[in-house]
Amino acid sequence: MTSKSLQLLASLGCLVALVTCGRADEQCEGPCCAGACDPCRDGRCDDKDALGWEPPVLLWWGDAGAPAPGCPAWAPEVVFEGVDGLSAKQECPSCSCGPAACKLPAGMVVWNEFMCNAHDVPDPEFIPYLAPDPWDGSCVTRETIPKDTFRSLQFLSTTLSPCSPITGPEPVVAEPVWETQARACGAGKIAPEDERPPEAPLTPAGFKECLWRQGEPGPCPADHPDRRMFYREIETSLTCTACTCGEPTDASCIALVRLFLRPECDMTPGQWSGMAMDLVRSPCTGTLGGTMSLSIGSMNAMWYEQQPGRCEPAGSEPIGEVWANEQTTFCCAEAR
Repeated sequence: MTSKSLQLLASLGCLVALVTCGRADEQCEGPCCAGACDPCRDGRCDDKDALGWEPPVLLWWGDAGAPAPGCPAWAPEVVFEGVDGLSAKQECPSCSCGPAACKLPAGMVVWNEFMCNAHDVPDPEFIPYLAPDPWDGSCVTRETIPKDTFRSLQFLSTTLSPCSPITGPEPVVAEPVWETQARACGAGKIAPEDERPPEAPLTPAGFKECLWRQGEPGPCPADHPDRRMFYREIETSLTCTACTCGEPTDASCIALVRLFLRPECDMTPGQWSGMAMDLVRSPCTGTLGGTMSLSIGSMNAMWYEQQPGRCEPAGSEPIGEVWANEQTTFCCAEAR
């Protein structure tokens, strides 16, 4: 322990004596009391910033990637280990998109309105004539809709199923890193007075003599002005966002839906008709007046063109933060 530390401890003793002394003409004992009870005479206890600090320790700090030195033999106990200079190391896996898929139309809508409700009649009359989902185009037979009972018929458009995101095999790396590590060494159990060396050993290279205290206290004492802060505990919410896929682009899905007047997709000539549709067109057929003179007995479908296009991947971005708790403040003496 340096002579400055001994002076600091003496000053602390003076402040305690100042609180416990009685009248000014009383005699007291101690390092500050040579005569009348005036422990802070000559301004030796003016540094009130010295109050509340733990006794001096030997503090080392350095590169987090280097091994911390061991404690000296006369201060063998590690009383603190912490870090500073926190940041994040994050790596996220790659993202790609599986293919989209062309889907056949969901079926037809049978309207009892002019040209598939072109006039936007409120509460229109219609009957869905739908295929199973998904539909492979095979024959669909439902209850026959007789002729002269509806005014128009709408063939629904083809659609695209979305691309599925694929997360790459690379591992997620989301961990805190720090620039500086610190280690404080203390004497541990104090030896009896008669076993102490007459003079404290010199401070080892790389260490500084420091007072210390939990939290973020006020200013450092005047003779220990070098302020350092380190942290014991690290918390993190680092992670990666999920992979996603945009809408398919450059797609072309053209199908032919055939309408049969009879059940079971009877291919007798004159008993069926067909209509082509794509991702945009949902064609409507009907009469300018009156009802349609055909019945609906069944339907099937086939592909003309299937080009589902591609999707742009997105996501897998690093997010979150890292923060430190349990701050400890050190006030260190200048190097001698």
